[in-house]
Amino acid sequence: MSTIRFDGKIAIVTGAGGGLGKAYAKLLASRGAKVLVNDLGGDFTGQGSNPGYAEAAAADIRAAGGIAEANGDSVADTKGATAIVQQALDRWGGVDILVNNAGVVTSNGSLSDVTDESYAIDLGVAAGGTFRMMRAVWRHMMDKNYGRIVNVSSGSFFGMGSAVPYPAAKGAVIGMTRGAAVATDFLQRNIKLNVIMPISWSRMTALMGPEIESAMQRDFPPERVAPVVAWLAHEDVPCNGEIFTAGGGRFARVFIGVTEGYRGTTKDISVEDVRDHFEDAMRIEPFTIPKHALEEAGMHESSVDWSTFFQFIA
Repeated sequence: MSTIRFDGKIAIVTGAGGGLGKAYAKLLASRGAKVLVNDLGGDFTGQGSNPGYAEAAAADIRAAGGIAEANGDSVADTKGATAIVQQALDRWGGVDILVNNAGVVTSNGSLSDVTDESYAIDLGVAAGGTFRMMRAVWRHMMDKNYGRIVNVSSGSFFGMGSAVPYPAAKGAVIGMTRGAAVATDFLQRNIKLNVIMPISWSRMTALMGPEIESAMQRDFPPERVAPVVAWLAHEDVPCNGEIFTAGGGRFARVFIGVTEGYRGTTKDISVEDVRDHFEDAMRIEPFTIPKHALEEAGMHESSVDWSTFFQFIA
């Protein structure tokens, strides 16, 4: 089998001043990509800024023989996201790969203690930043009919105690990735978007305590996630709109399925019907993995031609 390369490709990796983002940027650059290393340089709660983080990571890549430049703009506002993409366009003439890795954690306590401000910051960086960066590259990728976007979600989406803002932001990343992937499939564009749920040591793992953080550093270094991200960013990646968990030398598909459930003899069901057939709805098998929301809607018996709704995709 041939070696996987990214020669001639231009990549942007957000939140790449250290940890996972830096590992992604270094691997892409080592395989031939030109990489714009973006990092605001704040702490993991989103406070402060320091362009030195991005500059040091880019310097490390160049010292290893790669091509990289630094960017210290914030993905948390439209001006910053636009500037990040424009720098890659001005310097290298395009953007082929976008890895949306930037994220923060501002609250880790009881739901009742989460402030509006911390919720907005979490959503504004992980979800809002992903949206703004995708929007900033979208027309460019559509016009040249090529692009690879890897969006970073989290296993916290499955539930993480009462720390609601971070899982909410990471769940939103899945939703927008799936939506955009459906659009590129329908429009037959060679743009593929997929999601990674990394299990890895990062600055955020300090919240778990010293023992867990030490084990994470040992068993789940960022470099064991980077190969999966690189494959999802490659021109030969076969999937679009999929989700993968990766860490510690393992990777696996994550999917959202819909069970067969219960269908009444008539289209009207009562509360008692729901009670009496709740176990039918809860059974895991058989199930379907819908390609999009309209396919899921079609699982309900109806005369509606759901396929006509695709005319609204642009």
